[in-house]
Amino acid sequence: MIRIHLLTGIGFIFVLTALALLPFLALPAAVYCLAAYFLSLKEVSKYTSAFQFTTVFLAAISLGLCLDWPVSHFPLYTSALCVAALGSIVRMVFFRSFGYVNFSWFEPVMALLAAAIYVAANLMYPAGWKGWVFPLPAIGLQLILSQGILKDKMQLLNFTRGGYKIAVGAEAPDFSLPDQDGQNLSLSSFRGNRHLLLVFVRGDWCPGCHMMLRTYQKECAKFNSKNIFVLAIGPDPVGVNREMVLKLGLDFKILSDEKQRTAMVYGVQLDKYDNDFAEKYEEGIPLPASFLVDKSGIVRYVSRPDNVGEFLDPRTIFPILEKLA
Repeated sequence: MIRIHLLTGIGFIFVLTALALLPFLALPAAVYCLAAYFLSLKEVSKYTSAFQFTTVFLAAISLGLCLDWPVSHFPLYTSALCVAALGSIVRMVFFRSFGYVNFSWFEPVMALLAAAIYVAANLMYPAGWKGWVFPLPAIGLQLILSQGILKDKMQLLNFTRGGYKIAVGAEAPDFSLPDQDGQNLSLSSFRGNRHLLLVFVRGDWCPGCHMMLRTYQKECAKFNSKNIFVLAIGPDPVGVNREMVLKLGLDFKILSDEKQRTAMVYGVQLDKYDNDFAEKYEEGIPLPASFLVDKSGIVRYVSRPDNVGEFLDPRTIFPILEKLA
């Protein structure tokens, strides 16, 4: 089911409006661009679409042009804002490679580079108060995001250093949780009939989890051919999961583990988690992880704890699929 990206759509219209105003009214144009930048960024966690990434980048370029206009010198303001925008979206665009913990230097480097170009622009080509004020929110956000990425990496890796509670060869603990339609499903109900791929997600707020779920959706035919049923498990209530299934166009189910008891049993639950960009749950937060359980109830694959986000690439499971009867 395709959903209209309302805020991003408004942001895109704002960008077009700003470009039309730029030759005559640079200040209102800059206001439109700044609004477009944050409107489109706000929805990235929900849809992570090419339309959103493009709108964020176009808004950054347009805002820079409003400050560099008329462009009679090297567009330093535009460069600073482009670097800040890239620092904010590249991890999400290339999440399969970046994951949650890889290349954690990228965001801080981009933030510092954007800040340096921003200062240089104001010193070399002063645009008055506008040059100091308008780029500051975007660059400030990038600095905060950089801190969040580093904090997230440290918390995830510190927690997973000892591995998960459930390892390959162990019997998978049973559970019974409601799916997005409120119907209870248990692991034991599949025993003897189908293999299960359990995918723990951090919630509807998590852009990486959205990308992962869409990636697994693309591989549904492969999983079905090997008699594997995909079950995502997250901390959100049934209604939120129903919206997520519709929004992402999923053919598999998302189970509601609101108290995170199942995540705790599998050892993929961080009870103390501190990140300003994450949804706040009273119990803490699940970790992104996956477990392949064969139809006899034995765990045959566990995503690597030392590389949180490996499960974003379902191809890592394919060699194991060939061994399942």
